[in-house]
Amino acid sequence: MADPTVRSTPVVPRGVDYLLAAMGVALFGGIAVGVVSALPLQVTAAGGSLFATCLLAVGLVRFPRN
Repeated sequence: MADPTVRSTPVVPRGVDYLLAAMGVALFGGIAVGVVSALPLQVTAAGGSLFATCLLAVGLVRFPRN
């Protein structure tokens, strides 16, 4: 059976939505910096991944799953 409760989506983004967007920007931004700079791609991609990992940890602390 289907759930009879209809949950509306929020009109404005929540804090977790901003964290997810920042994680995506960090991942793809690290690659983009590696493409246009003299730094090796592995270094910049690793930096972007490290930053995205930190954002994930912040998100897990601020918005724990109940």
